[in-house]
Amino acid sequence: MNVSTRGLIEIMSHEGICLEPYLDSVGVWTIGVGQTKSDDIDPKTMGKITLQQAIDLFKRKIKQYTNAVDALHLDLKQHQYDALTSLCYNFGPGNLRKLCNGRSLEQIGEAIMLYTKPPEITERRHKEQRLFKAGQYSNTDGRILVFPVVNNHPRYRDGYKIDARPYFGMSTAGKVGSTAVGGAVVGGAAAAAASAGWSWIEIGLTALIAVGIITAIVFFIKKVRS
Repeated sequence: MNVSTRGLIEIMSHEGICLEPYLDSVGVWTIGVGQTKSDDIDPKTMGKITLQQAIDLFKRKIKQYTNAVDALHLDLKQHQYDALTSLCYNFGPGNLRKLCNGRSLEQIGEAIMLYTKPPEITERRHKEQRLFKAGQYSNTDGRILVFPVVNNHPRYRDGYKIDARPYFGMSTAGKVGSTAVGGAVVGGAAAAAASAGWSWIEIGLTALIAVGIITAIVFFIKKVRS
């Protein structure tokens, strides 16, 4: 069995994406989709990466975590497999074995909530438990937070969201992607610019220029008609 595309996006929605090295909640250098030195890369020396590189690293590295799930030799449904892969990606193969060894599937589902340190991880554990027990995926729109770094620490509130589905060959049902910034939603060209790594000053200036052009066109049309 392989982790499903929905499972991959679910893991990404838990981790978020960061395009430069940062220190996580326990002081571990991290980059991309929650990747650390234990994933055979050194985030601290990588510098800034692109969104495509971050997702490609994630796709390449996920195999070692699915291998750990396979090694358990459990008769799993797809959503259970995806949930265990998410858990393993977060706390490693050793803890996955500790969680599953000697337990039935029902007992595994209950024991997931034993792994809630640091406390910030509790909400993720609840989501992984619901996925394992009920097949309920928490990510329903494919949107993943991309967050910046300030003084080596993540700044989640200044992040924006991208639709990860196209990176996995999934249809977005014809909807234009949108980007969330500080609670606001920016669509179209601004979203594309954000995904490409533009600064928000550049994006803001581009948006102002676009609005000015549109205003001038509307004014010209009104003058012609009058």
